[in-house]
Amino acid sequence: MANIFTKDIAVLDVTSRLISAIIGVKKAQSVFGIKAVVEKEHSGYEQGEWFDADDTRAVAISVLKEAMRNAESHTKRIFIGVPAEFTAVVKKDVAITLDRERRVIDADIEFLLKKGDTFENGNFHLIGASPISFSVDNSDKLYRDVRGIYATKVVGSVSYILCEKSFIRFFDEIVASLGFKDVKYISTAWAEGLTVFEKEERDEPFVLVDIGYISSSVTIGRGDGIEMMRSFSLGGGHISADMCEAMDVDFELAEKARELVDLNLNYQENSVLVADGDQIICGADACEVVRQKLDLFAEIIYDIIDQSGVKLPPYAPVYLTGEGVASIRGVKKYLGSTLGMNVDIVMPKLPGYAKPCNSSKISLLVVAETLSNSKIGGFIKRVINGGNL
Repeated sequence: MANIFTKDIAVLDVTSRLISAIIGVKKAQSVFGIKAVVEKEHSGYEQGEWFDADDTRAVAISVLKEAMRNAESHTKRIFIGVPAEFTAVVKKDVAITLDRERRVIDADIEFLLKKGDTFENGNFHLIGASPISFSVDNSDKLYRDVRGIYATKVVGSVSYILCEKSFIRFFDEIVASLGFKDVKYISTAWAEGLTVFEKEERDEPFVLVDIGYISSSVTIGRGDGIEMMRSFSLGGGHISADMCEAMDVDFELAEKARELVDLNLNYQENSVLVADGDQIICGADACEVVRQKLDLFAEIIYDIIDQSGVKLPPYAPVYLTGEGVASIRGVKKYLGSTLGMNVDIVMPKLPGYAKPCNSSKISLLVVAETLSNSKIGGFIKRVINGGNL
């Protein structure tokens, strides 16, 4: 059992294209040493279903074995990121009355968060409870944290993150076969929101859009919680697929064109962007395909934000991350003009990994390190101390 509590942090990140195993260790405040990163493509998923479960299982086992071997790690605890397509978020207002007027303490907040946990049955399992905001007594003032405040009643707006039990069973079997004794599941979108933004930036609602390879998500977060989260099965890989079909070229060439296209440029007619023998993709044609698909992304994102009912601050931007489109030159300007909102690109702050495509794996590593310092079963209490993230 002692090996569970080594300083090594083992994380498995599951996206719609890659499965990544990361072994890291925290050296100092906000300083991480990455001992191993192994990532491989798998068949992916759509609408919460694996395209090829056997392939995904084999890839997960392979990357974990290689990463543990490369890092020479013997930790028996692992943190697994859960993509938005396998999660659900339930927002509740939960109230507790104290025994008398006194200072609010940790135990009160933990009790409040647990009181709202009524998710024993069904196809989902609770993997996280995190506060969006608090109020005390009859005051309309909202607080991020009410510990230390005198009150007789505390009301918390709480987001409960649920994971499909089938996802948990699937990965429980995988990691158990490799000797892991303790496994914790973390919402990837929630981890990204906590880590790419500073604590003060989360005082007001924010919109984080992670466009992946064949699956994407829109998260509206605030405080340490999530106001709303939606996923949809569309990503950067669909842009390549459209190019492949429209121009009758190999998929690999379409992938290169997606990576090289620059929406800021006015390509001359018949100006070649990429070529392979007789197969040619012109820059203007590639731009047209990318713009058409970005128009669809913008429509979906706008509808999700509009239907959320969350009141955003004036001129609040949409924050974009993920491996699907964030690296396309000119995407920020084009998507922003189509959405009618400012768009900013966000990414991890960890040196060497400051790219949007690394947001999920690095965010999970940072959150996992925070949670690994808490006692087993102390998940909820550690979450409300999120200022350490």
